[in-house]
Amino acid sequence: MNEPEPSSDQTAPATMSLRCVAGWSLFSAIALYLAFPPAGLWPLAWIAPLGWLAIVRVERLPRRAGLTLYASGAIFWLALLYGVGNSHWATRLFGWPVLCAYLAVYTPLFVFTCRTAVHRFKLPLTLVAPICWVGWEFVRAHFATGFAVGLIGHTQVVQLPLIQISNLVGAYGVSLIVVAIAASLVDAGALDRWIRPQPSSPSLAYRVSMLVAAVVLLLVSLEYGRRQLAQPEPEAQESLRVALIQGSIDTSFDDPTQPERTFEQYVKLTDEATRSREDLDIILWPETTMGNNALIEVDGVVNMPPGATMSAERYRELLLRSREDYLAMIDELANRRWRTPLLLGTSTLRFGDQGMKVFNSALYVPLDQAPQLRYDKTHPVMFGEYVPLGDIFPWIYQLTPMGGGLTPGDGPVAIDVGDKVRLIPCICFENTVPHLVRRHSAEAADPTKTEILVTLTNDGWFWGSSVLDLHLICGQFRSAELRKPMLIAANTGFSAYIDRSGRAVDVGPRQQTKVMVVDVPLTTAPPTFYQRYGDLLAGFCGGVTLLLLAVGAFFAWRSRKSPTPSGGTGGQ
Repeated sequence: MNEPEPSSDQTAPATMSLRCVAGWSLFSAIALYLAFPPAGLWPLAWIAPLGWLAIVRVERLPRRAGLTLYASGAIFWLALLYGVGNSHWATRLFGWPVLCAYLAVYTPLFVFTCRTAVHRFKLPLTLVAPICWVGWEFVRAHFATGFAVGLIGHTQVVQLPLIQISNLVGAYGVSLIVVAIAASLVDAGALDRWIRPQPSSPSLAYRVSMLVAAVVLLLVSLEYGRRQLAQPEPEAQESLRVALIQGSIDTSFDDPTQPERTFEQYVKLTDEATRSREDLDIILWPETTMGNNALIEVDGVVNMPPGATMSAERYRELLLRSREDYLAMIDELANRRWRTPLLLGTSTLRFGDQGMKVFNSALYVPLDQAPQLRYDKTHPVMFGEYVPLGDIFPWIYQLTPMGGGLTPGDGPVAIDVGDKVRLIPCICFENTVPHLVRRHSAEAADPTKTEILVTLTNDGWFWGSSVLDLHLICGQFRSAELRKPMLIAANTGFSAYIDRSGRAVDVGPRQQTKVMVVDVPLTTAPPTFYQRYGDLLAGFCGGVTLLLLAVGAFFAWRSRKSPTPSGGTGGQ
């Protein structure tokens, strides 16, 4: 990103001052933050990239421009994800800043790759900027297990006609349109009078063509969305009546009574739900709401814990008895106390010859002694359920409240409720990862049944912060991408029923208890283009962006080996 100082040759292009770089970067960071909750000023997203794009547009940048861009990215992410550190001092001092420090890298990378394409290959900014932006969003969603919260397209969730293109190209498609409009404004010269030094002026025909191309893309997308929303919904003869149980206990690792208080609160709320409604088809509890109760599995020979005084046979016997007690308890709740099937969040402890493994599970408890089904979370949350390098350096977990890493599950599980409904569960932040939910949906697909996405989550980690809003937005986009309704049971909120278009039909309160009874129409629908083919657009953008990164890095390395003449193009 840093470039050699210009020589005294008067023909050398002028360099944007570091103060201007900082000003434009700060403008973009603040505008983009305000476009997201809690402010939710979504129109700002359409102009938020302008500052970073203005930096792309000028021919030369000063030294330390890359560091300045990185700082603006850090400011944005630290503000947006402030609630991530609310639950424990370790997440506040370590997890939150380290996560944001990593995410901030994508800001200078975006500018660097755009500058490579614009100045090295003379490509239009209106074409390059959306490709690079989406490309880095795609990389971010996959690298190091992925983090796909806070895509710029997420700011437009209230614009239902626009987000319908998600069923073709995913949420990334909305990001592409937003950035294309911003880039076309820069290409059209809207910022030239405020950019110092002023970039070279393209022809009027070029300016108009870039603006028209972006506007046409927007109008075509809106028309597609309008037609999608205008399609009549299949008439439903039946519905699934679901009780979403939302307790409200914020996560605190300093309170030893919290697990049992959580379980007792959910039992009490479910008692109220079943007393007032006797026609429920299923009850949903959020993630890890079973208190100190955990489902035990014994897999072959069990290794004894260090310091154990009992025999291996006695230890195994105690584990099996604990499993039987747990199963008897949940059977008593579902089959006798509430007489309603139950899908709940629980921990599963598997004991075997390699020690104990911990799973974050969704357990389906049907009626009449039918077989139970369990889905084990496949995508652990960085700094919440695992720490990078924790397997190599186990002592790292001693600095965190989690005690040890979570073991990923084997894959998606389909849960059939009767012969007409199929639930496709995910847990916690899994519904923020588009390709994971798409894969689960594709592998569990049954076109003869009503397929409903389900999320069980404990958002008490975030103490009512705007991270709850960001999480809900991701659920809305998953429904729009796959055109399937989603049910969310969330501790502290937001529990929700989201329809096939991504509209939040019913949403629970923030940090309050609530029993939500919703009726989901039983209709079938063919798989969307996105479900069939996935991230073709975003994957292409990611490939192009990484190629630009490699090419730009090569030319930057070569220019250091043999400095370019002062009258050159300015490089990156």
